[in-house]
Amino acid sequence: MKEKNPTNFTKLIERNIKQRKYKDVLTNGSTLVFSLLCVAILFLVICYVLFTGLSYLTPGFITSNYSQTSVALRTEKGFNLDENNYDYSDLERFDDVTYSEKWGVGFQLGKDNNQNDVIYLVQMSENSPFHELIRKDDSTRFDVPTDMYLSYIIVETKDGMYETAYGDDGIENFVTTLDNGIAIYDSNFLTLGGGISASLITTCYLILFTLLFSLPLGIGGAIYLGYYAKDNKVTRIIRALVDMSSGIPSIIFGLVGAAIFIPLIGSMTGASGGNIFTGALTMTLILLPTIVKTVEESIETIPKSMISASLALGASNAETIFKIILPNSLDGILNAAILGIGRTIGESAALVFALGTFITAAPGFLSGNTTLAVHIWYILAGEYPAYEQACAISIMIFAVVIILSLSTKLINYLFKKKRSR
Repeated sequence: MKEKNPTNFTKLIERNIKQRKYKDVLTNGSTLVFSLLCVAILFLVICYVLFTGLSYLTPGFITSNYSQTSVALRTEKGFNLDENNYDYSDLERFDDVTYSEKWGVGFQLGKDNNQNDVIYLVQMSENSPFHELIRKDDSTRFDVPTDMYLSYIIVETKDGMYETAYGDDGIENFVTTLDNGIAIYDSNFLTLGGGISASLITTCYLILFTLLFSLPLGIGGAIYLGYYAKDNKVTRIIRALVDMSSGIPSIIFGLVGAAIFIPLIGSMTGASGGNIFTGALTMTLILLPTIVKTVEESIETIPKSMISASLALGASNAETIFKIILPNSLDGILNAAILGIGRTIGESAALVFALGTFITAAPGFLSGNTTLAVHIWYILAGEYPAYEQACAISIMIFAVVIILSLSTKLINYLFKKKRSR
């Protein structure tokens, strides 16, 4: 038999090494390029959302309702300011407020949710005639709150003429026109509107009830699969079904919520349409596979010796679960809660059917509402999409997720610190 030439064999090894190095460089280089590309895209998206929406994320945007309230007010017929002697000594003075000394009110220039200049009523003396304004349509008394702004005001002057001032005329001209009047013939007061307070409250309610329904069921299922169930055909089928259900599109669960949960909750409570409970039950179906898998993986990391020692010392299965398994799988439970919060706050397709798209002024447990994610869908679905407001809501979603995630991490840290003592 002919022996191989050692020189050729060495060259063959060197060539293989060079080819492997080339493949390693190509693999690592392509991985780095695609990773940097993903990071760059994510960075650009975050920058776009922040720079576009940050200017719209005002306190008024967060605390005001989406629906704008408009009320037309006037003074009573025969009212003459010059015939009355009002004392406005209780009115505090601020440098950034422009005052009508004649009417005892203070105005401040601000912005509406579309970033237009508007004039807000921010101060009123207890003796101001503004407390006596009545609705123009039914003559009922309306005490103006100091968080409304004026789009226009028409005053009657001493000589019986009428002067009009608009909110975009400038605050000095507006106050001057008001001071020229002895009575208010017509005015239009508006609340800010366009806000997200109702959607924000609904989102928090939905997260609370979703976790309340899904965590006990998910933890119970994980304990069964990770502690009680034996590795047989039945448990393998259950795990396969759990994996399959996690890949079902969420809109299918929305149809289930609309077809099953809405009639079920309606028959029990008399509610009509989607509400917080139907939305929470639908989100429970969506989250269960994730919670079961996350908690089960955490249970599997617990040393079997700890569980065996607990049982050997005479502890029952229930005592072992509550004193050994649950405390040592807290990380998995909290991670499941964080994943559940993120999925709940970002879900829209399923909630369009199961919860609704109607933005209410006062969210209720048994009335149709909308979450922050569905709110984004709502304002982008119209003929004129409001991208700036959508970006502002996205920032709020980021903030809520971060706050709740940090809260769960803090709970985990305090729990571990308490156990280590």
